[in-house]
Amino acid sequence: MKPTRRDVLVVGAGLAGGAVLSTYVSPERRAARAAGGGGTAPAARDEEYVWLSANAHLGLFRSRDHPALEQAGRDLGVKVRIAGPDTVDIPGLVAAVEQTAARRPAGMMVVGWDPSALVPAIDRAVDAGVPVVCVDADVPGSKRLAFIGTDWTEIGVRQAEAMVRALRGRRGKVALLGLIEQSIDQQAFAGFRSVAEKAGLAVMEPLQDKGNVMEATRVAAGVIQAHPELVGMAGFDSESGPGMGQAVKEAGKVGKIVVTSVETMDQHLQMIKEGILTACIGQKRELFTYFGVKALYDHVHSTLKMKPGVSSIPVNYNTGTFTVTAENVDLFLRGS
Repeated sequence: MKPTRRDVLVVGAGLAGGAVLSTYVSPERRAARAAGGGGTAPAARDEEYVWLSANAHLGLFRSRDHPALEQAGRDLGVKVRIAGPDTVDIPGLVAAVEQTAARRPAGMMVVGWDPSALVPAIDRAVDAGVPVVCVDADVPGSKRLAFIGTDWTEIGVRQAEAMVRALRGRRGKVALLGLIEQSIDQQAFAGFRSVAEKAGLAVMEPLQDKGNVMEATRVAAGVIQAHPELVGMAGFDSESGPGMGQAVKEAGKVGKIVVTSVETMDQHLQMIKEGILTACIGQKRELFTYFGVKALYDHVHSTLKMKPGVSSIPVNYNTGTFTVTAENVDLFLRGS
């Protein structure tokens, strides 16, 4: 089973140094630099932009976020690096942010796993002259320059819309699973309720699945057994969907309980193909890191004349969502 956001060993901030993923500079850019004109600024090849996250090598990150980070490094002719612990070790992530900032990279992208714990570290980095943007999950109370990622209220709304369509007027209880302490999940829960409750569904209090497939399966199985009137389940982390799907399959409830989820990894797509999951809401994850590097690079190299203390890049980059159902899943399976 693939490591998840919750179930791998804590390795701490020792990975904060990371490994350079890309230092590629095209021949055209090298020629332009040698000639002293056009292309990327001559100093860019020595710049380093660092992406930091807890569980930094999660399969989801490795398949979607990291390749786009590498691509951004190639396109801009800069160095990119990954740093952070290989589990949901928040103190380790804070330490990684602090240690990385002390090295004075050109900029940092931070995944905001814990908005409150990360504020001091991000603020100190910005005060020290290291620009920071948040990607995937925000830390809105910090001095970060921008947030680049998904509107999680929209994820909740899209799941509820898909569920209401699939239920075709059936009413009953709906369970929500996710990382209930995270602000992005809370936004998604609220978005889901705003649609589902208007449609007459009884939305239960969200349940913690620890971002772990086995835990999601256990929790979902318990809900199915305890609530025979259950008509739907919605999941809000990358492991919720496969866990709920497995529980529904084992309970013999495929087709009777409508299951929706966030993310569109191979296991999600296959469960849609098999009719276990009804709909999955995908995030454009590649845009998180690609535009993270681009935003920081634009900030560093901007020629715009702004007022003192005013950032030259947008505050919010909404990267959008897409919905996968049985009608279009083959298109995604071919491209996976």
